[in-house]
Order: sequence, then structure tokens, then C-alpha cells
Amino acid sequence: MTTTKTIAAAAVLIAGAGAAQATELKLSDQFPVQHTITTQGTQAFFDTIAANPDADLTIRHFPAGQLGKPTAQLDVVKDRIAEIAVVGISYVPERLPLSTMMELPQLYGDSFDGYVPIQHMMKTELNEAEFRKAGIRPLWVIVTPQYQLLLTRDEPIAGIEDLSGVKARVAGATAELVASALGMTPVRMPAPDLYVALERGTLDAAIYSLSVLKSYKLEEVTNSYTSNAALGGVAFMGFINEDVWQSLTPEQQALLEEAGDAAGFATACALAKNEQATIAELEGMGKTVYELDEATQAQFASALESVSADWRATMDERGIPGSRMLDVFQATQEKMRADGSIEAAAKECGA
Repeated sequence: MTTTKTIAAAAVLIAGAGAAQATELKLSDQFPVQHTITTQGTQAFFDTIAANPDADLTIRHFPAGQLGKPTAQLDVVKDRIAEIAVVGISYVPERLPLSTMMELPQLYGDSFDGYVPIQHMMKTELNEAEFRKAGIRPLWVIVTPQYQLLLTRDEPIAGIEDLSGVKARVAGATAELVASALGMTPVRMPAPDLYVALERGTLDAAIYSLSVLKSYKLEEVTNSYTSNAALGGVAFMGFINEDVWQSLTPEQQALLEEAGDAAGFATACALAKNEQATIAELEGMGKTVYELDEATQAQFASALESVSADWRATMDERGIPGSRMLDVFQATQEKMRADGSIEAAAKECGA
């Protein structure tokens, strides 16, 4: 048996085995092939599959929205257009509402402080409360570092009043609450459309992650960046169709779980390292990267207090156990901070 790997704009093929009876699965996502999530996280998924040819499992990759727009990835996997898809939770808040808690500001610190607890919960509480009902099974989770303000203006903001009326891209409903609380005008927009909107002046800013800023060349159309605003994040999850999962052999299921764990960890590690590297690169380009001073941080904290409360109230109004799930996340996070699980993961990464 041989292992082959072909990377092209049209598709990426990872052949785990050459046997005629091998199972082939399609993997769909929105990310361009040069994106950090693709080159580090998704590649770790492929590498794990390729390293285990006896499972007779082949993954064919369709990146950059070839099988569906970012907003359609959940339907891609549910309808079996692809057996596996990476779904941006912020694009489907009505359908996976509990998972939008990862967008709440100041919910976690670095990538691992968010990734480690939610990686546990996606296989337990969240799976039972949300994913199983949707006919999908989570294989891995991606949690971005805390979002920052990316602005077209050159100078730092002097206070929250500088954000009044600023048109800012947001990823989803929770980020809309964040932007509105800060006095900005939120505009929902997929990341691939962000460059043109900033270039044309349709937007003045974006609430986005510094760790993947360069994946969309946003450094070309923005000039100043906060580094400690902690405006929330976003989660992506790699799902497999549940019926497809049930059709696989136990060996293939175990390999997909192993590959998913590898993808989640590799992505968290890459994003954590990439954020610091990006800050250094931006500073080297003469861009303005700055920490909010204590007075402005206090303004932000005061303005954002309502966001978590609004999120809980919205979940309660819909009869969704969001408050309970958020409490579970925070309890899990505190436990993993105390027992060293989060610190150990960051140490293994070297972040």
C-alpha cells in the first residue's frame, strides 16, 4: 500500500490506502489553502490519517468554499454533500445556539484557556444537548484567540468614544452585541469578503483575530490594532455526519477521533504562536499595535458587562439551556486551570 498526497487549488487528496474497499470521505471547509487553520490544523488531520494506512480511509479535501459558502457548511455535512465539514458556529447561531457562547468577550484568556475546556465539552455536554439532535458528531474544535480591534485609522483610540459610529465587521450575533455595546455599527460579513470591504471603505474596522489576519492579507488594508481588548472569539467545529459515522468500522472511527484531536491541538498551538508572531511582524511593518490603557480597559469592561447577560437572557427566552451550559463551561475551565490541564497543553505546544 502507498500513501499519496496532492495539494492543489481544486482539491487535496490524502490517500491512506490503495485497497479497492477503502472508504473515501470528503472534507469541506471555507479556508483558503494558505490559511493557518489549513496549513497547521487540517494538515495535522490529514497527516494522522495518512500515517495509519491499515484503516483503509481516504480523505478528499475541498477547501475555500468549493462545496458551499461559509454559511452553508452545516448543510454541506448534514446533507452529505461532504461527509465532514468545518462549520463556523457564528454563521449558524440559530441552529447551534449553545456553541455561540465561545463568542462571549473575556470568556477565556489565550487559545488553550478556551480550547481545552470546550474540546472536552464538545464530546460530552454539548454533544448531548446540541450536536446529536442535529445528526452530526464533533471530531475537533477550533477556538480563536480573543478578538481584537483592527482599524483602518493609523492612530490608537484614546477612549471608547473614538468608536462611536465606526462600521465594524463582526462574525455573528454575539459579536454584534459586543460591537453595539462599544458604540460601533456592526456589519455581519464572512471573513473572505473582509479585505474588499475595508479596502473600499465600506468598513472602518473589524473585530477579528490577529492570529489569522495575514491569511486574508488584512495587514494591507488596516493600520492599527489593539492587543488586549479581549472582544470574544469564535469557534469552528469539524463535524462528521452521524449516519456516515455509524457506517464506519471501529478502526476508522478511532482513527478519525485521533485525527480530530490532532487537528484541534495543532490549530490551537498554531494560533497561539501565530498571534505573537503577527504582532511582531505588524510592528516591523510600521503598523500601530498597542495595549488599551487602564482607563480605556475599564470603559470596555463596563460596556461589555451586558453582553453575557443578554446572551443568557436570549437563550432563556428561547427555552435553550444556555445559562446552564455557560456555567458548565466556566466550571470546567476553572477545574482545568486548577488541575494543570490547560497549562500542560500550552507547555506541550511551547506557547
